[in-house]
Amino acid sequence: MLKYASILLILISFVSFYRTFQEYNILNSGNKVSVSVFSVPISCSESSKISKAYFTFYFNEKKQSKRLEGRCSINVGDKINLITNDTQDIFLFEDEDIHFELLAGLLIFVAGIYFYYKSNKNI
Repeated sequence: MLKYASILLILISFVSFYRTFQEYNILNSGNKVSVSVFSVPISCSESSKISKAYFTFYFNEKKQSKRLEGRCSINVGDKINLITNDTQDIFLFEDEDIHFELLAGLLIFVAGIYFYYKSNKNI
């Protein structure tokens, strides 16, 4: 059982690394765009562990959403500068910090390797 759990942790870490690597590339070489806040369905004051605060905006006639990430002063009508990739499916704040995601992915990977090693040692 531990062996399968460790493989699952390793797979989760690869998915996490893939997404974080995309975000890293966007922050370093993405396209800067300016968007107008269309709505704030869940504000910081309404946010919870389950429902995170976010805002919506339109970009190229497509409705998008972005978590507020602690930026509680954003209101409807505000112009926000974001960075996006070529496919325009990921939007990041210009100063968004992804170091925690990198560290979390690394820790999950290390835990998966450790538990896999432990499961094989006990056989």
